[in-house]
Amino acid sequence: DIIQTDAAINPGNSGGPLLNIAGQVIGMNVATNLGSENIGFALPINDVREVYESVREHGRIIRPQLGVRYFLINDELQSELKLSYNYGAYVSRGENPGELAVIPGSSADKAGIKEGDIILEVDGQKIDKDHNLATLMNEKAVGDTVELFMFKDGKETKLEVVLQEMQ
Repeated sequence: DIIQTDAAINPGNSGGPLLNIAGQVIGMNVATNLGSENIGFALPINDVREVYESVREHGRIIRPQLGVRYFLINDELQSELKLSYNYGAYVSRGENPGELAVIPGSSADKAGIKEGDIILEVDGQKIDKDHNLATLMNEKAVGDTVELFMFKDGKETKLEVVLQEMQ
C-alpha cells in the first residue's frame, strides 16, 4: 500500500509531498531505494490524512489491531508446510526472540487465536495477495467487531473479534 515513484527524492527530503501533473498532493515521500537510481516510495495521501486527523482529534495515532504476526499463504508456503489452503494468513512467530505469533492481551489473544491457526477471511473477504490481513484491519476502527473465518484446531470455524487499539 505504497506508491512507487521515479520522482527524485533526495536524502533528507522524506516527508515532502508527491504531486501529480495537476499539482495535487497524492502522497508523502518516505523512502528511496539506495541500490537503484531514482526509485522512491510514498505513502498515499489518504493514509496520511487519516493519521493527521487522528492526531488532531485525539493527540495520538489511533489504529485498530488484531494482534497477530502472520505469513500470507501462497502455493509455495502451502506446499512447504503441507497446508490445506493456498490462501489466508498463517499465524506464526517471527525468527527473532520476542516476535510472538499472538500479542498477549490483544484482541486475537482474547479470542483464542494461536500459532498455527489460519485466518481465511475477514467479514467475508478472502485473504490473499490482493487483500492482506493488515490492509483489511486498517479499514476497520477500534471497537469494531469483525467475523473471522478460520482453520483452527483441525476444522473450519468462525470467530467474532472486537478490535482493540494498537499500543
